Amino acid sequence: MDKKEIGYKLYAGIAALCQIFPKKSDKAVFYLIHNDHFRGNLRMIYEELKKRNPTGTYVVVNKADLFQGSFMNKIKGAFYFYFVLNYHFATAGQIYLNDNFLPLAYMPVKKGTKILQFWHGIGAWKRFGLSTENREVTRRAVEKGNQKVTHLFVSGRNVVPFYKEAFGIEEEKIFPTGLPVLDFYFSEEKRACAGRKFYESYPQLQGKKLLLYTPTFRNSTEENENLQRVFDAKRLQKLLGEEWCILTRLHPSLRGTIAVEGDFAGVVDVSAYGDIKGLYEVANVLVNDYSSTMVEFALLRKPILLFAYDLEDYDRGFYRDYLENVPGNVVRTLDELAEEVKKEHLEAEKLERFLALHYDYYDDKNTERVLDVIDGRERREN
Repeated sequence: MDKKEIGYKLYAGIAALCQIFPKKSDKAVFYLIHNDHFRGNLRMIYEELKKRNPTGTYVVVNKADLFQGSFMNKIKGAFYFYFVLNYHFATAGQIYLNDNFLPLAYMPVKKGTKILQFWHGIGAWKRFGLSTENREVTRRAVEKGNQKVTHLFVSGRNVVPFYKEAFGIEEEKIFPTGLPVLDFYFSEEKRACAGRKFYESYPQLQGKKLLLYTPTFRNSTEENENLQRVFDAKRLQKLLGEEWCILTRLHPSLRGTIAVEGDFAGVVDVSAYGDIKGLYEVANVLVNDYSSTMVEFALLRKPILLFAYDLEDYDRGFYRDYLENVPGNVVRTLDELAEEVKKEHLEAEKLERFLALHYDYYDDKNTERVLDVIDGRERREN
């Protein structure tokens, strides 16, 4: 038996012991598996639930916090993970996740407990989950675990088939309500606040045109290191001129693994900046490759360029044909990219077609629709 599978089953054994504790229907547990900040979908659900039911019990656990710091802190974190978190799971009426939780495959779950999945990506662009997973132990755990998920919320009807494939989940458990984080894009107040916060952190960028670069990760170390060599930010900034500044934001799995030439005049590394929505708000143009960041950014209806220098070699694959469905022009060289950026041209027809592939709703009612489904007040619409 694989070591990871042994760990999952050990966790499940402790979960079985915790079933002796009674469930509290108004207790909600938020387990942050992906990323290390309590924001986005889970944060917005948490805040709205507290407004609706201020006397409920709410537990927030960040996986990253459990296994950081000194050896003793990691021991304490392991104890919390195996015992305390299991207790919270066993006594919760609702469990909120933002990634696959593999021990769930072997855990007992009390009747009536809602397990609610809010995948950390928006829409369905590059392939993910079971669509790309080749490790048998992981595939088995994902498939078995997701049979216990009661609700999977997605951005729109057109992505439902892809989430069904990626999660191995029945279609009737997938709800195309839109996602809470999307409410931001339809609130002028929240958008303005995000912009102000950015310039409070980077006052030197006031008055600059901002290019935001958000590359995704590749599968090999060599390919990831090549990102920096091919996207020569200093050279690009010189091609664009002094009015432009380049903001680089690496995928979370790349941070700390490759060097980033940032914070020289005209180039700033914003990988550690708290809320990416603030970066979207201030950016004049997004330069992407294959990352799902463009799915959210597209809602702002600003120019998007695709720097796909290694398209033929990219091995994750896409749910739809890349060249036919991207929301902007595709370029292969830095010189081509500079020329397109200077135009600041919005490919409106491409962008609107792209949006229609991912969204049903363009409003600030996503959180409301999600909670109505959870509360049983609204039927699934797909």
